[in-house]
Order: sequence, then structure tokens, then C-alpha cells
Amino acid sequence: MLASTVLLCSVVLIQLFAAQIDAKRSKSPWQTLSGDAPLVIARGGFSGLFPDSSSAAYKFAKQTSVAGTVLWCDVQLTKDGHGICFPDLKFNNASNIGDVFPNRQKSYPVNGVTTQDWFTIDFSLRDLKNVSLIRGILSRSEKFDGNGYSILTVQDVSMRIKPESFWLNVQHDAFYAQHNLSISSFLISASTTVSIDYISSPEVNFLRKLAGRFGRNGPSLVFQFLRKEDFEPTTKRTYGSILSNLTYVKKFASGILVPKSYILPLDDKQYLLPPTSVVQDAHKAGLQVYVSGFSNDANIAYN
Repeated sequence: MLASTVLLCSVVLIQLFAAQIDAKRSKSPWQTLSGDAPLVIARGGFSGLFPDSSSAAYKFAKQTSVAGTVLWCDVQLTKDGHGICFPDLKFNNASNIGDVFPNRQKSYPVNGVTTQDWFTIDFSLRDLKNVSLIRGILSRSEKFDGNGYSILTVQDVSMRIKPESFWLNVQHDAFYAQHNLSISSFLISASTTVSIDYISSPEVNFLRKLAGRFGRNGPSLVFQFLRKEDFEPTTKRTYGSILSNLTYVKKFASGILVPKSYILPLDDKQYLLPPTSVVQDAHKAGLQVYVSGFSNDANIAYN
């Protein structure tokens, strides 16, 4: 049995087990769809140590992880339409924005909940030149918070870091659309100079808008499942109910991204329950499977 590997990244996403067995897979120790080693995706780079989406985090992940590691960028838009890599549309939790602009908080509805913070839509890229990245999870090291890591654009990561594969995640397209900003337009424009391999989102409408816009050799579109009880904004259905109709997801995506609890659930005492059939069901629908939640400060089963 292969030894389990724990990576100090914020989130490591791994392509899981396949339902079919071909000649290549039968000779391989890896139980993946192709028989190749699992795909490792470093969210915000090596963000368990360095600030998420910082140049140091991306460079360290590229230098120390396995060959072919995919670098993940959470795409946010500034008020002048630039795409930046930052873990949330609110700045306060993972930057020193409050020190630089102490009086520029605003309130907006986010997924139906009025939220007060410093939002990316209220700042131009020029405004952000003196804003630095810091840790976004307090249980992680503060030792790199004062290093002045600047906020990177999507183009910065592509040109400076040169990832072997690049994953762009879009969490809040509907929010930006309400403020007359289009992430789909940004991505289509950016794709002329940036090699984009994957685009993920928890919003059905966003992925539908992108379908067919990049041509035959465009990025893989991946539908991200949130908590089963959360509502998807386009369909107004829970993610748990969408999970029961993966042939519908196949119409606008080539893969799904799920929390590991969708596949390896825990009981109320944090012990593993039998695995679900999510991987097999997805492969039957022709969908690749990617899994999140493998950071070493997330909850891990006792057994």
C-alpha cells in the first residue's frame, strides 16, 4: 500500500480513483483514471507556510512539490477590471488592507448576507500597490506576514512563476456581475496571453457562459460543490440535490470538485464511515473527480 503523503499547502486537490481498469492502470500502483500519479493542485501555492497567493508560496510549491503540480489562483476583480490572485473577494482576512486604508470599509450583500469589509471592487490595481499579503488562517505561521508580499495579478503568476499548469477558481461571478464587472470577459481576454488549464466555479450560470468560448483546446471546466446544504445561486437547488444528477453537470463541465467528506464521510465522533459512490457515479457520467480539504490543519479522521 502506498504511503499517504501530507502536504503543507492550504488545500491540495487530488484526482481520485477511476471505475474502469485499462492495460496501463493494471500495471500501475496508482488507482487513477489514467493510471498516472494523482494530480496535485496547490491552492495559493505553498500556503500552509507562506501567505496564500504570494510569490513565495507559488515559487516554493513549484520548487518542492511533485513534477506537474498545478498552481491554483482564486481570481478576484478590482474596480478597474484587473484579475488578481487573492483567496476571497474581501481583503481583510489575508492582507493588511485595514492598515493602509482604515476608513474604506463598505457593506454589500454576498450570497444574500449583508457583509462589511474591504472589497476588491472598491480598489483599483494602483490602490493595491502598498497592500501586502498575510496569513489568512490564524493557526498558521505569522513569520512571513511582515515580508511585504504584494498582490499578484493572474498575468504576474503566469509570467513570473511560469506554472506547469494553471488553475483559476472563480467563486463569486454573480457578485461581480451585480457591480458591472465580468469575470468571463476577463478570462477570455487573459487567455490570449495566459495559459489556463482549468477553470472552476460553484456557479452553474458562470460555467454555462464559458462553455465553448475557448475553442476545442480551451481549459477544462470544473463544477465546484460546496456544502451539501448550501444553495447554488443559479438553480436555487442545494449542492446535495445537484449531486444526484451528475449527467446534468456533464452538460457544462468536464469534472467536479468536491470536499473530501463527499467521498470519505465521518461520523459524529470523527471516525471514517464507508466511502460513498461519488467517484464511481461521476465517472459513469464521464466526469473527472477532484477533491479538496487535504490541508494538514483541516479536520482529519481519527482512524
